[in-house]
This record gives sequence, C-alpha cells and structure tokens, in this order.
Amino acid sequence: MGEALGIDWSKFDVAEFRKGMDVELEHGLRDPQTNVTNDDLMTTGKIALAHLNEFPDYYTRLEKMEKEAEEFHQQ
Repeated sequence: MGEALGIDWSKFDVAEFRKGMDVELEHGLRDPQTNVTNDDLMTTGKIALAHLNEFPDYYTRLEKMEKEAEEFHQQ
C-alpha cells in the first residue's frame, strides 16, 4: 500500500503507517453513520498519509491523547 502511494519511508516508519491504517479504518463500513472510505484501502492509506505528513508520529500522539482523554473522563 505504501509503495502504491509513493510513500518515502525515510520520513516515518512502517509501524506508524500501519497504526494509521488501523485507526482510519474506523471511518469505514464499521459504522454506517461515519463511513467515508467504504473500507477502500487506497482511500484509507491516503488519509493516514495526510496525517503523517503533518506529524510523522501522528498516530503515536493520537494514542497518547486518547488515553489521557479516557482518564480525564473517568474522573
């Protein structure tokens, strides 16, 4: 997938992209109300790539932010 999108792997690692694919698939067929990708891997990959182009560790940061938000809202 990354090669099909022309990803330069020197900017971020494969694991971060894979994490992005998993996260962005949340916007697929799993929830009809928020489906924007129809689980199309190319579209999902483009969304993940767009975020990684902003911040190479976008999904690591997102994971940290989500954990902090969960802890905050459990108080």
